[in-house]
Amino acid sequence: MLKGEVSKDPGAPVYYAGRAGDSLFAPGEIIPPGTRLATPTLAWFHPAVPPEPPIPYDYEVLYEDAHLIVVDKPHFLPTTSNGRVVRETVQTRLRVDYGEDHIVPLHRLDRLTAGVVICSRNPDTRGRYQRLFQDRMVRKHYKALTVHPLDVDETIILGMRKEKGSRQVKVDSSGTTTVTRVLAAGNEANLWPVTGHTHQLRVLLNHLGAPILGDDTYPMDRGLDLYDFSSPMSLLHAACEFTDPLDGRLRVFRSGRVLKSTL
Repeated sequence: MLKGEVSKDPGAPVYYAGRAGDSLFAPGEIIPPGTRLATPTLAWFHPAVPPEPPIPYDYEVLYEDAHLIVVDKPHFLPTTSNGRVVRETVQTRLRVDYGEDHIVPLHRLDRLTAGVVICSRNPDTRGRYQRLFQDRMVRKHYKALTVHPLDVDETIILGMRKEKGSRQVKVDSSGTTTVTRVLAAGNEANLWPVTGHTHQLRVLLNHLGAPILGDDTYPMDRGLDLYDFSSPMSLLHAACEFTDPLDGRLRVFRSGRVLKSTL
């Protein structure tokens, strides 16, 4: 919230009005420097972002309309800022490429996971799509290549817990309950997560004795450098589907990527 007088300092950021019913400014309107605000006003600005080493992989657009942009994310490119990377993310690249500051991913993929990412570009309809994910009404299908063969056809329920200060998530019966449908044969696994815990699929497959090929954290945290692109993790968000809350149509989006084994 912006309060008092908007700074006239040449180094001060440019403030844009946020979307609020009691605001005197239209959404996205620049609030002029020197303006004295009678009441706190919802506003945002573009923070200064230092240069970052480029990540040499980019998204591909699978679909777009007035409400959504669906992309196929590559390995190594974060979905949103993770504290270490701000510029080199799907969200920032989309905002720059489309010139739209309201683009927001509706869900996240790990930096090392590739595949389908659904983004909202319309704040007016965003909440309706967000509720689909919150209410677990989006069916997500992942594919993985594993180090060791598996023979599994069942829904697996596991407790998981992430300890503070550790990158790894542990299997813990007293932790958060996770639910995943697994169909695996040989070194190929298909997974349909019902819940969305951090590293859920990576932890599950490692727990089953078949960690994902290229995983830098399970079974051992190898602490790979952020810009080490030599070993992509073989986990792909291959497809997702849902009933569109705006028109009732079934939406199905599929990644065009193929996992390749290096075994």
